[in-house]
Amino acid sequence: MWIDFSSKEKIFSSFILKKQNEKNNNWKKSIFSFLKDWFNNKPIILSLSSGTTGIPKILSLRKEHMYKRAVRTVEFLKLNKKRGIKGLLCLSPDFIASKMFLVRAIIFKWKIYCTPPSSNPLKNIKEYFDITSMVPVQVFFSLKYLKYIKIVLIGGYSISIFLEKKLKNISTICYATYGMTETSGHIAMKKVNGSNRSTFYKSFKDIILSVDDRNCLKIFSTCCMDSFLQTNDIVHMISENTFTWIGRYDNVINSGGIKIIPELIEKEISFFIPYEKRFFISSIPDKILGEKIVLVIEGKPFSLHIPDSIFNGNKKFYKPKNIFFISHFTKNLLSKFRRKEIMKKLLKT
Repeated sequence: MWIDFSSKEKIFSSFILKKQNEKNNNWKKSIFSFLKDWFNNKPIILSLSSGTTGIPKILSLRKEHMYKRAVRTVEFLKLNKKRGIKGLLCLSPDFIASKMFLVRAIIFKWKIYCTPPSSNPLKNIKEYFDITSMVPVQVFFSLKYLKYIKIVLIGGYSISIFLEKKLKNISTICYATYGMTETSGHIAMKKVNGSNRSTFYKSFKDIILSVDDRNCLKIFSTCCMDSFLQTNDIVHMISENTFTWIGRYDNVINSGGIKIIPELIEKEISFFIPYEKRFFISSIPDKILGEKIVLVIEGKPFSLHIPDSIFNGNKKFYKPKNIFFISHFTKNLLSKFRRKEIMKKLLKT
């Protein structure tokens, strides 16, 4: 489904209202519902949070902030002065990434092709596009088709070392993005391939960063926020506007008095687990350690060998004591899975 935003807003608004009455698929209805809300006279728009650590919440976002945030992203990518941009929208329109993609398209008059969310959105695409947004699993299954895209914004969750290596020799410009519903999208990016690739996120010019006593990131925007936003993202600040993401404070495990960040172990072992398999590190109660490290993998059981050599020295405490296989984390491969919810169900069985 093509939507051409180069036409005048009034003409497009009437187009939306007509489309609202058609019998569309749910993803199409969500797109037109958002556009209808965007063009009304209300200053607020509602959006679902990602649900990283719990049930997704409905948040009220100011259109003024969304507008400014969209401009910052396009300026960062140096697409603000280019005309005739063609974009591909392949994420769920219920969440902030798609909403902000649409806002950028509206502001800068892009022509975009909307396709239903799937793990392999480029499979049947033969058109060339300037830009798209994807989650890492979509990028992985689209590797041989990325030649059709100039710029890919990758978000939703962290990119594995395995995928970063796959992207090194690809001509498509790939950025890892950092942002959330509460920030109305991106506040920082890092280029993950090409000559100027980086190992850290660099924030946009309007962003002020700091950390609390847990080393969790605090965010403020001089143009798009009313107060500092406290996150539970553990980061390492390199400078006042650059940082590396380490993990979520919500996921920290205390095993035998040692605080362990699961995401660090996940990076270490990602090479030894098939990429199409979703997995995570968690813990279960232990009489001696309090909590012991376990590995949870989605899908049917299979033989897995993780070399002991990666758990040398202090890392010996990081070695999973058990491996559990669960048939499905969520129904949709693109959905974020909730670790604590999965572990509660696992411990009940």
